[in-house]
Amino acid sequence: MMLMSLLLVLSLERLISKTPSWHIEKYASQYRDFLQKKGWLGEKASSAALYFYLLVPALLLGAIEYWLLGAFLTFIEQSIVLFICIGCPVLREIYKNFLNAAQRGDLQACSMYTDQLGHCASQSDSDGSASAEGKSFGQHLTWLNYQHYAAVMLWFIAFGAPGALFYSISRSTTEALCGANHPLKGAAGRLMFALDYIPVRVTAFGMLMMGHFSRALPEWLSHALQFDVPAYDVLTHISAKAEVLTPEEYQMQAENAAIEPRVLVKLAKRNVIFLLVITSALTLVGSLA
Repeated sequence: MMLMSLLLVLSLERLISKTPSWHIEKYASQYRDFLQKKGWLGEKASSAALYFYLLVPALLLGAIEYWLLGAFLTFIEQSIVLFICIGCPVLREIYKNFLNAAQRGDLQACSMYTDQLGHCASQSDSDGSASAEGKSFGQHLTWLNYQHYAAVMLWFIAFGAPGALFYSISRSTTEALCGANHPLKGAAGRLMFALDYIPVRVTAFGMLMMGHFSRALPEWLSHALQFDVPAYDVLTHISAKAEVLTPEEYQMQAENAAIEPRVLVKLAKRNVIFLLVITSALTLVGSLA
């Protein structure tokens, strides 16, 4: 059932332009507003309270699946929840605008679109900011593609719709708290570090399998058991090794900033296919329902 939901949702997500009502950000924002109005997510709230409130929607959804829904209704419900949680229309539009600006050779616009991506999670990265010429757009896009596709898929595969919902709400809340410099920003960041620890390494392994294996494997092994490296750094460093620009592409990158993002997006798409193949294999051997 999970494989069917994944195939159905990924197909629809590519064919249909989502409205805000079909994306998790709207509902995550409404949930945060509710918590803040109740005073449960104020500046004096504890880390444990934050974690509990983020987990509540997933627990309720899991209880509904277990007690109220049968197999067929659960399949429909999980497909709807996954469709809402996966992807990001805003980021897709920014990517299209970036490509158009790159084709025009407008590096200032490329830099502006890179900033619009939002990369709070990358503040611990070596440079800590977007490249002035938009050359880091591909790295940020790789990370955001992971957060909105691969990570959601992996949490869905592991825990069903409640897992995808928990990760998506946690991601959205972490970005909101980070942008507002909320006192709970650190607690939310620690939660996301834990939630991303295994999925980001699974995703990075898929990238090295779909890219330059021998070049990326040492990088993956060096990060596999490290607990002090941000997930953003793990993914971007390994993806850079897995998909290196050819000399011709490197020369073209100086004139067309869209070369690197396109190469990394192709790698991310191949990684999604890799995850689907692994899911299919696990389904065939009976490890997944």
